[in-house]
Amino acid sequence: MQSNIAEVFQNPETPLKNEKSDFTLDPLEPDIQENSLLSAIPADIIRKAWFTMAHLVLEDNAQVLDVKCGDGKHTYAMAVLNPTVEFIGIDQNIKVIDRAKELFQLPNLQFIAGDVSENFVPKQSLDGVVNSFSLHETYSENNANEKSIEDVLERQFELLKIGGRVFIQDHVLPSDDEYYFIEIPEDMRLKSALVDKPIEHMSDVELLLYFSETARSREDDQFRGFYLEEVPARFPHTRLFRLPAKWAREFLIRKSRKDKWEEEENQEYSFFMLHDFTRLLKNFGARVQYTAPHWDQNIIRKHYNNKIRLFDDEGERLGSPETSTVIVAQKQNNKRSLSIGERRPARDADPDIRITAMRNEYDGKIYDLIARDIEITEILPYYVSDDKKLHVFVHDELPRGLTNTVPRQQVNLDGKYWSGHMTEALSVPSDDLKKLNPKSFREIMNFSKQYFGLKPELNQFFEDGPGFYPAPDCIDENIKTKYLKVSKPAKTGKPHYLHPEASNFSDKGMIRNYDAQQILNAIGVGLLPTSRLEIQILALYEKLGLSYQSWAECPLTLEMAEPDDLSRAEDFAAQMADEDLRYKPSKGRSGLLKTMQSKFVDEGQDKGSIKGLASRDMDFILNEEGSMNTAVVLPLAKKMNGEVMAGVVETYLPVPQRYKGNGFLVSCPSLPLPPDIKNLDMARKYIAEKFEVPEDNVAQMGESFFSHIGVTPQRIYPFVVTPKGPSGWKKVGRGHGVTSFTPLYRLYRLLYLDNYYSFMKVVAMTYQSCLGVDSDMSAEISFSQSHAERKESFVSLENSPSQPIWYNPKPDND
Repeated sequence: MQSNIAEVFQNPETPLKNEKSDFTLDPLEPDIQENSLLSAIPADIIRKAWFTMAHLVLEDNAQVLDVKCGDGKHTYAMAVLNPTVEFIGIDQNIKVIDRAKELFQLPNLQFIAGDVSENFVPKQSLDGVVNSFSLHETYSENNANEKSIEDVLERQFELLKIGGRVFIQDHVLPSDDEYYFIEIPEDMRLKSALVDKPIEHMSDVELLLYFSETARSREDDQFRGFYLEEVPARFPHTRLFRLPAKWAREFLIRKSRKDKWEEEENQEYSFFMLHDFTRLLKNFGARVQYTAPHWDQNIIRKHYNNKIRLFDDEGERLGSPETSTVIVAQKQNNKRSLSIGERRPARDADPDIRITAMRNEYDGKIYDLIARDIEITEILPYYVSDDKKLHVFVHDELPRGLTNTVPRQQVNLDGKYWSGHMTEALSVPSDDLKKLNPKSFREIMNFSKQYFGLKPELNQFFEDGPGFYPAPDCIDENIKTKYLKVSKPAKTGKPHYLHPEASNFSDKGMIRNYDAQQILNAIGVGLLPTSRLEIQILALYEKLGLSYQSWAECPLTLEMAEPDDLSRAEDFAAQMADEDLRYKPSKGRSGLLKTMQSKFVDEGQDKGSIKGLASRDMDFILNEEGSMNTAVVLPLAKKMNGEVMAGVVETYLPVPQRYKGNGFLVSCPSLPLPPDIKNLDMARKYIAEKFEVPEDNVAQMGESFFSHIGVTPQRIYPFVVTPKGPSGWKKVGRGHGVTSFTPLYRLYRLLYLDNYYSFMKVVAMTYQSCLGVDSDMSAEISFSQSHAERKESFVSLENSPSQPIWYNPKPDND
């Protein structure tokens, strides 16, 4: 502990204020609100049910167990939202189970009174197990016995099929020896003594003091409480305390659940560090598919923003504390891949990546370009079920080593980690596809059977989907999409073709059939960090005129502003179609890209121990400037008529020119985040400073994703920013390339043109959050048209009225 507190905190900030929150829950999507089966279920329970199941991407007829289901509302909501999945809710409280059986009755739902250790279902019969804030209850009920957690998880894995998943959402410990400073505004209106004061009437300071004396109340008085030291405050009317990080977290959780303080007084919410969880799960032969801190923005807005601050023991400001942690683990057979990651640098091998350069003759700027001499097309086979649900066939558990490269100079801003097994569209060599007669059903049928084991529906041919430039300024690739309508198969198998960048690991992954809505949900929560697959599925929904649900929410209240410079999407399409050859080959290089080669190891369990199953050398690129975290920012505002406008960057880049004779693209302002940006709060502050707006005018728009996981570990963090005041457009983005503004829904129509996919990803997420689309506003652009034909057919769309945050982008045609 440093003796001079003033020296610890080097960067004074605006004092905290003790203000009451005007927090309200976001509304639910209209057809969810109108669903009579959910009319009695609170909105927060419905959202929790969606969030839980978004992490368990399951095939039809899967069976899921909800452990410690309590009153059954959560289990019931999951069953309503997922009618093709069977749910079992289990709890030891016979009374609440009897009540749940009486209230909640569905064909795909049952409740059982008992314990998970009992033989209520056969071993290896479940596809999923849900532990939604239940493990800390098990820990507390067993007198803080960690062995109880091991026993219950071991039993759950006994009940799972091979490939089944365990979902855990709970709280984790910080490091055992960490201490935090916590700064709290003092409520000057509360002057009464603490003695015998009701919990609901205590201020945050009073609660902390009370909690420091009563924590672990299940024990004798002499064992209660924890270390709490008050140190000199930084600002008037605030209090500053130093305490163990574990109990700072425990206090913050209780503070947000003040109404349940006494009911949960005997519980300890955090007991394992994250690595304790992952080590234990791997001991059970589980692939820890995904771990991530979760920030519930409703809780953050209500209880933390401008109300409390955390600092580490060196006085460095910490970001908003996560409100929970999510873990998804998948049961695997012996000698199956559990994790893939970078082990060490590789030397003396021939690189698969080559670097060339192009020079812009207009301004002299040089761009380094990465090429791999690989051209693939991504295929999304699909069918539509009798109930109008879109199903797609994807490549599941695809090996992707670059998800787990060694951190270099920059931290992982959102703390997300993956095992290295991704879900993507199926890929084939473009040359193989070009050999086919596109109008020969027989050739297409044979090709589909060979590569995917799927049979096209009679007289169905490949249909064009959107194209993508993963990084049009530096990666020389244009990835095309094809759709193929197929018959529903009895079973699926392994893909015939595996992209070279994913080859030579121990497993090829599997072709699986999923409800496309499940894929969108999984992408929405960050489980699948892909941008292409989301755009491919959204475009297919639009193409087929089918309905889908968006659970995205707009994180900002948009400011009213009337931008001066307006552009139309029709103009963008026209510019994309014109010839422009400003880029010429250059002998010199910019030197901003660096090629790396490392050995990546695929590890699995063999008779209880972890061993290497396979390894390979992989080439990838890094930015010499050291930034592997990039913020893509979309400026937004609302006109007086309610129309949402977006600021865009009109630019010319070398890669599109090579493929279509014109480098024109529309994109978002992009900011490489410096190495000293260590969390999302710091990123928001950095963006606010660059765009000259208050921090409250910047928000993250969706989860982070990889820019091109076959070539670079670079992560993209999507944000939106809204100007401050009606004249704010004159500042927002002007230093970051923003050239004009256009209605957001018109940008969404660029989905149908080859584009920079990080831009389309952010536009798609923002569009789903802010707008709805009427049925007569669908884009009249054919995927099979050339750029010139698209230019002619791009129709003028009428202004879209503002719609609720939750919406169905298009109604069913029926």
